[in-house]
Amino acid sequence: MDIPVQYLKGVGPQKAKLLQKLKIETVKDLIYYFPKRYEDRSSLKKINELINDEVTTVLGTIVEVKEVIPRDKLKILKVGINDGSGIAYGCFFNQSYLKNVFVKGKKVYFYGKVEKRFFETNIYVYEYEFWDKELLHTNRLVPIYPLTENLSPKTFRQLIKNALDKYLTEITEPLPEEILRKYSLPDLKQALMNLHFPESSEQSEIARRRMVFEEFLLFFLAIGLYKENYQKKPGIVIAGSGELEKKFIDSLPFKLTSAQEKVWREIKEDLAAKKPMNRLVQGDVGSGKTILAALALVKAVEAGFQGALMAPTEILAEQHYLNLNHLFAPLGIKVVLLSGSLSPGKKEAVYAAIKNGYADVIIGTHALIQEAVIFYNLGLAVIDEQHRFGVEQRSSLVDKGLYVNQLVMSATPIPRTLALTLYGDLDISIVDALPAGRKPIKTYWLSSQDKGKAYAFLLKQVAEGRQGYVVCPLVEESEKLQVEAVTKLYEKLSKKFPQFKWGLMHGRLKPAKKEEVMENFRKNKIQILVSTTVIEVGVDVPNANVIIIEDAWRFGLAQLHQIRGRVGRGEHQSYCFLLGNPKNQEGIFRMKIMEKYNDGFKIAEEDLKLRGPGELSGTRQSGAWEFKLADIVRDQALLFLAKKEADEILTNKENHRALITLALEKYGDKINMFQKN
Repeated sequence: MDIPVQYLKGVGPQKAKLLQKLKIETVKDLIYYFPKRYEDRSSLKKINELINDEVTTVLGTIVEVKEVIPRDKLKILKVGINDGSGIAYGCFFNQSYLKNVFVKGKKVYFYGKVEKRFFETNIYVYEYEFWDKELLHTNRLVPIYPLTENLSPKTFRQLIKNALDKYLTEITEPLPEEILRKYSLPDLKQALMNLHFPESSEQSEIARRRMVFEEFLLFFLAIGLYKENYQKKPGIVIAGSGELEKKFIDSLPFKLTSAQEKVWREIKEDLAAKKPMNRLVQGDVGSGKTILAALALVKAVEAGFQGALMAPTEILAEQHYLNLNHLFAPLGIKVVLLSGSLSPGKKEAVYAAIKNGYADVIIGTHALIQEAVIFYNLGLAVIDEQHRFGVEQRSSLVDKGLYVNQLVMSATPIPRTLALTLYGDLDISIVDALPAGRKPIKTYWLSSQDKGKAYAFLLKQVAEGRQGYVVCPLVEESEKLQVEAVTKLYEKLSKKFPQFKWGLMHGRLKPAKKEEVMENFRKNKIQILVSTTVIEVGVDVPNANVIIIEDAWRFGLAQLHQIRGRVGRGEHQSYCFLLGNPKNQEGIFRMKIMEKYNDGFKIAEEDLKLRGPGELSGTRQSGAWEFKLADIVRDQALLFLAKKEADEILTNKENHRALITLALEKYGDKINMFQKN
């Protein structure tokens, strides 16, 4: 099976180079290169029933072979066949060499497009096959593969058949008999044969189900083995007296919800354990995840360690810095910000503060994982995830200390299937309740022509003592254009309605200026804040109850839900207005979903259906877990079954050595990536 594909019958050096482009280097690679879909070519039609422009299959006896030359450089080979109901001509362009292939009296299948003109029926042949041969390309369910240039579907199917004929018997079954029986799965040989050359759609689906189950099972076994191994490592114990923790909780202007308290207990237990914490905390927007990260950082400092928080963008890192500095200053906790845009002098000063232990909490972007950053004694790494960090980046921050505790915060809810796969290496905590008294935000989608109604409503609410936000549309070309756009909107609105106090916020403001703007907004010295998306995280002003999002259809669902979550944090009913005329169906769909749902988990599920796991997970999945056939949206039921089975197998590893070896062979490199530290 690991034989170079070049030596398979029908391949040779030239075709091997073409197959290499498809990442097919061995016979096993070829056998495991599955069809993307099937075409049903099993319905034969009589020649006298053919309809113009239809694509179909006919069977007839060859009665005539002729070549016509309608113009220079164009030769058409016409092969006449008779099926008893009439004559049709199979047409082949500039393929004179086929003249000797089609012999009068032989029966042949033609699959192609019908053209009827001047009392003659022509078929522009896509594929042909002789009646007395084993059928692979016509009169059956035909596999369609994603191929590269100069490699024809017909040739590729024949190579698959050659590989199966010669090597299928050498394939060993990895799944135990009891698992096959338990889930009514076909054996591997049958599944592979039926995936490539099924006799029916049902057969191909049963085969696919078996292969998907195996993929998920091996994946969850590998992840489970990683978790077991990770938990055997000696962790940094973070305990402390609890005084600083209590002081911090007492300083908060609100009580922790029961959901927050539950998750905090889970985090505290992890931190105090003799194994490294490896936990994901997720919850809906406004459920209070940021405070849990802050508590964990306080706990690390109290125990004599440094804590680091890595955010995916400079703007978010700055936002975290401003918020945490505001919270930690009264406790004497020293917070520093490390980002790529700092001047060389400031950067060196921050490096020194991190290295000599002056800095207790270090906030930054991926700048935190550069070689120049040396921690004094890192005990906790908090990663503000947002699906944007790769596995390597996460482990690179953890590498900065020895078996550092890791807390991953998801900004928006993650569907359970995505959490189990993309974050399968982590224990998962869910903050499953919002603070008491929160009312669902009322959301309305208005066309650009009706935006006046939204602004009139905002101004009326502000006149009654409330506050609001206006979020500027996304300008993807550059941050500079984004700043220009939001500044222009701010100037236009403040001139038009000078009786109100307007504020401006964008990513290019200096941190001190941002803090000043936010402080004025918190104190109601600014009534309406005109902003870019910098407000999507960490801004909490309970008196703000109206948010207008211009050209809302340009934003993704997760970001829209995140931005909307800036309101709905106080006792007053809150409102969100989505403005704009979507330019595509996807934009319309997003507006309708936002109007319909307040629940972030439901929105995340819809987003997953809309965009698929690859796009939704962004860079995090590239180079990480890749499934050949499995689709976590389509195959949810199988995913959960395989997870349950893997958990059972891991409690009884001795009886499943072969399966565990296979899981490590398949995903071993990925596990090594996790285990770099």
